[in-house]
Amino acid sequence: MAKKKDVVEEQDSYPEEELDEPTDNEASLGDLDFDVDDEFKPDPLIIKGTYHGVATGIKFEPSKYCIVWDFCLHDNGGVMSDGVTLVDGAHVYYRNWLPKPGDEEELSKSGRTTKRQSKINMLMDFQSNLEVDMSTPTKIATALSEHHWIGTEADLEVDIDEWKGRFRNVVNRISKSSMY
Repeated sequence: MAKKKDVVEEQDSYPEEELDEPTDNEASLGDLDFDVDDEFKPDPLIIKGTYHGVATGIKFEPSKYCIVWDFCLHDNGGVMSDGVTLVDGAHVYYRNWLPKPGDEEELSKSGRTTKRQSKINMLMDFQSNLEVDMSTPTKIATALSEHHWIGTEADLEVDIDEWKGRFRNVVNRISKSSMY
């Protein structure tokens, strides 16, 4: 039985040097120096207005039934709300919400039409304003796979919106570029 006791003691005791050495995580944190309370700065915002941009990325998000447009702003001049960050080079995003199964059963927020009809109407406005063809899922899929809309120049109405206590830029309306 003495042998069992020795084995138990060896398992429960650790060499002193192992306890004193910091782990990799502790050593990494010890090397860092920051104070979130002192250093936090909200992201600068683009001031409300109409800006020129170009579509640099467009993708379909199947889980949300939407097309996400990524526009890079250019040829605008000016700075954002922090007075330093340039507007040109900033990216703003716009979503086209596509009709999904069940939308024909639910009313839109206004209560005047179904969600399906509201989304169809918004797509029609968007395609007319930007002069792109989004009339069918097949045409949208082809344009996305062949990158037809990359490089599309547009005028973007940018606004500031609050969501869950945080401010962000939103694009309210898009139209074909008046510059090109």
